[in-house]
Amino acid sequence: MKAIILIVSFLLEGVISNFVSIDGFCAPLFTLVSLIIVYPLFDDYSQYYKYAFVTGLAYDLFYTDTIIFHAIVFCFMAFIITRMNLVLSDNYLNLLIIIVLCILIYRTFTYSLLVLVSTMSFSLIALIFSILKSLIINLIYSMFLFFVVKKCQKKSRYGF
Repeated sequence: MKAIILIVSFLLEGVISNFVSIDGFCAPLFTLVSLIIVYPLFDDYSQYYKYAFVTGLAYDLFYTDTIIFHAIVFCFMAFIITRMNLVLSDNYLNLLIIIVLCILIYRTFTYSLLVLVSTMSFSLIALIFSILKSLIINLIYSMFLFFVVKKCQKKSRYGF
C-alpha cells in the first residue's frame, strides 16, 4: 500500500503540474506530502529512507534535470519527518503541523541551494509566495490522502 500511495502521488503531481502554471495559484508537492503521510506505515527507518531515496531519484529523473539532488533532499526530509514523528503523535492536526514545517523547510532549502549555485537571484517575496502556493494545494491533498490511508488501515486491521 505504501508504494501504491507514493506512485499515485508521484504521478498525480506530474498531471496537476501540467495543468497548473508555474506562476499559478498552486504548486503541488504531492510526493513529499505522501512521504509524510505514509511514514507511520513503516516499521523500519532504513526501509523508509530507501523509499525516500528511490522516490527522490524518480523525481529527479522525471521532473527535474538534476541527478541525485532530490534523492538527497528527500532523504534529508525523511530524516526530519522521522524526528518530528518522535515528538508528535499520529493525528491529523499534528500531521498538518509536520506538513507545514516540511514544506517550509523543503522550499527554503531548495531555494537557498538554487540561489547558492547562482541559478536564481534571491528574492524573499518569491520564497514566501512559493511556500504559500505550496501550502494551499498540499494541505487539501493531505486531508484527502490522510483519510484514505486511515480508512484502508481500518479495513486491513479488521480484515474487511
